[in-house]
Amino acid sequence: MTPSVPDVPRAVQERSKRTHKRIYLAGIEVLEKQGPSALTIANVAAAAGVSTGSVYRRFGSKEQLLTVIQHEFVEEFKTEMASRLNAEHVERDAPLRQAVRVAVRGFAETFEARQRLLRELMLVSTENPGVLDVGSRGAIECGTMFRELLLGVADKITHPQPEEAIDYAYRMLYSVCAFRALFGENVESRRPAPWTALIEETASALCAYLSADG
Repeated sequence: MTPSVPDVPRAVQERSKRTHKRIYLAGIEVLEKQGPSALTIANVAAAAGVSTGSVYRRFGSKEQLLTVIQHEFVEEFKTEMASRLNAEHVERDAPLRQAVRVAVRGFAETFEARQRLLRELMLVSTENPGVLDVGSRGAIECGTMFRELLLGVADKITHPQPEEAIDYAYRMLYSVCAFRALFGENVESRRPAPWTALIEETASALCAYLSADG
C-alpha cells in the first residue's frame, strides 16, 4: 500500500501552489539545517518569507507539515531506489552475489544520497506516530522491491527458509544504513568505513547469510 497523502488543503491557483511549495521546501531546509526542535511554524514561515497564518492555512499544524515532508520524501526515495535497481537488470541465471550486490546497492546508495534529511525524519518519528507510520510503510515498500529482485534468483539461495531469509537480509541492511545515517562512521569503531566499503562488505555478509545451508 502506498502511504496515504496527508489531509491538507489542496492548492488550486498557481500562486497558491507556489506558496505551498515554498513553505514545504522551507520546512525541509529548517529540518536539515537546524534539526527537529527548530521546526516551528514561525521558523518555517520566516524561511519561506510568508506569514505564520499562511503556513497554518496550507498545512494546519507543524505535525501535518512534518507528515507531508515525510510522505513526499518516501515517494522520492522509492522512485530513486526503483531507478537504481532497474538500471542494473539482473537475469534469472545471474549469480546470487550479483543479485545481492545490486539489491544492496540500490537501497544503500539511495539511503546514502538522502541521509541528511533521513536522519532528521528518523529522529522525528520517535515522537511523532504519523511520521513513523508513513516512514514504516515506505520502508516496507522498499523491502518489497528488495525481496522481488532476490526472489528472481531464489533457486540459488541455499538458506533453509529463503523467503524468510530475504526478509531478514533486508532488515539487516536497513539497520546498517539507519545506524550509519544516525551516528556517522566511527561511533562503533575507529577503522575507516566509508559508505562504498560499507555497502560492499554488507553485500558480502548478506550473500554469505543467504548461502548458508543451516
